[in-house]
Amino acid sequence: MTLSKTSAKIGLAVTAPATENMQAPFTGQIEKIYENAALLKITSYDPSDELNVKALHDKIIVSLKQLKKAK
Repeated sequence: MTLSKTSAKIGLAVTAPATENMQAPFTGQIEKIYENAALLKITSYDPSDELNVKALHDKIIVSLKQLKKAK
């Protein structure tokens, strides 16, 4: 189930698919919620994305429609 603005909460752990900045799906924690997106602190990722995560300083903005609550 994808997140909506009402179900997205700061601190919630979420999973996100590969994006233009990340080659593989990853897990993050919501730090800020925008109108249709959320700022995530990347907490778990594929080793192939290590340079991408460093370049992003462990932060990425992802559309709420792409996020799912982590298990």
